[in-house]
Amino acid sequence: MFEIFIVLTLLVGLFFVAQKYFVKQEDTRSYLYKVKGPILSSAQTAFYNALKEAVGEHGVILTKVSMTNVVTPQKTSNKKQWFIANSVIAKSYFDFVVCDPRTMQPRVVIEYDNGQKLDKGKIERQKLIMQVCKSANIPLIGASVKLSYQVGKLRRLLAAHIDLIEPDKEVRFCKRCGSPMIIRTATQGEFEGRRFFTCSRQPMCQYTENYNVVFDDPE
Repeated sequence: MFEIFIVLTLLVGLFFVAQKYFVKQEDTRSYLYKVKGPILSSAQTAFYNALKEAVGEHGVILTKVSMTNVVTPQKTSNKKQWFIANSVIAKSYFDFVVCDPRTMQPRVVIEYDNGQKLDKGKIERQKLIMQVCKSANIPLIGASVKLSYQVGKLRRLLAAHIDLIEPDKEVRFCKRCGSPMIIRTATQGEFEGRRFFTCSRQPMCQYTENYNVVFDDPE
């Protein structure tokens, strides 16, 4: 029995010596790398260009963003649960994240749909993204490849989350009676704190309009 113990002790000692030696060798070894290619596919690049056109200077677009750089599990007394929750998102990413250009605070996540058939892995990833965004209260937009050619529609989707107002278009007229419109701020209800346009003939004309409604560019 004593001999077996001695053998096991020697084996463990050899293991640690070998591990230390190889780790040291790994630290000093120079590896060679090469560029894999474009970060985005040609279709994704076309969508990115459309997104950049739609956002303009009102947002910063990040792509292939690790989830752990955007969200983190809520604090819990159970450290094991926290590490499990973190490991779930550690290997996944967001296709596109649009951030506030002043603070770099994430404003909206965009999941790109290339139009190909869904496989099991993609379905599970989409479920994860939906659950994470809902839990973290981050707006999520699903965007198809078709939007690569519909900048106006893409801007309307983003307008609910990003201020895309253009200074030269802030002067508006009521679409119901033609009177000038004025900007007010909601003081109560679901949209408290948000700006909106209302007809200057209130209460004679009750027409209102979302402050951030995006005008279509004339074709």
